[in-house]
Amino acid sequence: MSESLPGPWPNRFLILAGVFGAIGVALAAIGAHALADILVGKAALRFDTALRMHLTHAPALLALAASAKLSAPRWWLAACSLMGLGTLVFCGGLYLAAMGVSTLLLPIVPAGGSALIASWLAASIGFARGVRPG
Repeated sequence: MSESLPGPWPNRFLILAGVFGAIGVALAAIGAHALADILVGKAALRFDTALRMHLTHAPALLALAASAKLSAPRWWLAACSLMGLGTLVFCGGLYLAAMGVSTLLLPIVPAGGSALIASWLAASIGFARGVRPG
């Protein structure tokens, strides 16, 4: 069976990476200015951790999305999906808690972190397997 996934997926993930990057920069500015006096203690640690992971994974997703032709398609799709979802869950949950909006997502923040770890492993496997000649 031939694996030919990509289609519109690379562009979708490239767009998501760009949006993640823009939101990350905006949140960095908001954190440094509007929330500077509010983010103290655990809130500051949560916000900083979310921002670091957010601004690490936005360009990582950009690079991963752009490299679809170098990876086994299903592993590539899994890696991109896990990285997008993991960034959203891990960082989103920490941002909401840090800003005092809600701590309801804190119990699933580790699942987001696990998804990020799995995304890196899936990317590694996908690149190791490469594209099979068809």
